Amino acid sequence: MKKLLSIIFMLISIVAFAQNRYSKVTTSSFKPMSYSELSNVAMTLQKRYNENQKYLYAMKNWILELKPQIKEQKFIDRLNGEYSVLTSMEDDDLARATKALKQRENSIREVISEYNSWINQQNSNTTSNQTTNTTNNVVTSKENTPENYLQLASEFLQKENYPKAISYLSRYLENDPKNTNVLFYRAMAKGQLNDNYGAISDYEKIIENNSNYPITVAKFATVYNNKAYALVKLKKYKDALPFVNKALEIDEKEWFIWDTRGEIYFNIGKYDDAISDLSKAIKIKKHDNSYYLRGLAYIKKGNKEKGCKDLSKAGELGNGDAYEAINENCN
Repeated sequence: MKKLLSIIFMLISIVAFAQNRYSKVTTSSFKPMSYSELSNVAMTLQKRYNENQKYLYAMKNWILELKPQIKEQKFIDRLNGEYSVLTSMEDDDLARATKALKQRENSIREVISEYNSWINQQNSNTTSNQTTNTTNNVVTSKENTPENYLQLASEFLQKENYPKAISYLSRYLENDPKNTNVLFYRAMAKGQLNDNYGAISDYEKIIENNSNYPITVAKFATVYNNKAYALVKLKKYKDALPFVNKALEIDEKEWFIWDTRGEIYFNIGKYDDAISDLSKAIKIKKHDNSYYLRGLAYIKKGNKEKGCKDLSKAGELGNGDAYEAINENCN
C-alpha cells in the first residue's frame, strides 16, 4: 500500500516579513536621507536577505526530505525542478525575493497535494482494503501496517481527534518503541488532553533514546521544555525547574523556553527572575502569555503602571485572561 505524504511530519519554518514604510515625496519637499536613515535601510535589507536565505535553504532541505518518500517519477522530476530553481536563486538579490520564494513554497505544496491525490486514486483502484489470505483464511485490514498507523495518526492529529491519534501512534510504537519522533507526537497529543503524566513519560523516553535515535521533528531543547511545562501544569514548579534549565543550556534562542521558566519563577514567587526571563522571551517574540505573566509579576512587585500596560498588551494579542486581571488590578 502506498502511503500519503504527511505534512505534519515534514516541518519547515516559514518566515513572515513586514512591509516597508514609504513616505510620499514631492520635488518641493524632498530631503536627502541622513546617514543613519541610509544605514537603517541597509540593515533592513541585510536582515531580509539573511532571512530569505534561511527560507531558501529550508525549502531545499524540505525537498530533499520529501523525495525519498515519493514513488512516482513524474512527481520526483517536479521536485527536482523546484530544487533547481531554488539553487539558481541563491545568487539573486534575496532581499527582494520574498514573493518569489513564497511562490516556490506554494509550488512544492502543490506537488505534495497532487501526489496525495494520485496516491488516493491508486489506492481506490486496489482491493487491498480487505484481502483474504486463502492459505489460512485470515482477513488482513489495510490499517494493520506501521506505515498506515502513521498515516491514520496524522489524519486524526490534523482533525484534532487526539484520542484516535494516540491510539494509532501507540500501535506504531509497538513495532518501533524507540522512535523519538513518534513519541514526541504522542506526548504532544497527550498534553492536549491534559494527560500530563502520560506526556512526561513519553518525553522521558525521548530523552533516554535520543542519543541513538535523534529526534528530527523538533529541537531536543523543546523536549526538555515540554517536560518542564507538563510539570508546570501539574503545579510541580520546583520539579520543573531543572528541566527548563537544561533546555536553556541547549538552546537560548526559543522564546517559549524563557516563557516557561518565567512562569515557573512567577509561581514560586521569584518575581524579579520572572520579569527578567519574560522580558527575554518578549525580546525574541511578542507573545500574549509573556506579557500577561510579566504584567502580573510587575503588579506583585507593586509596579501597577507597568503591570497594567503589559496586561493591556496581552489583551491586544488575544489573551482573554488579561482583561479579567485588568478589572481586578487596574481599576
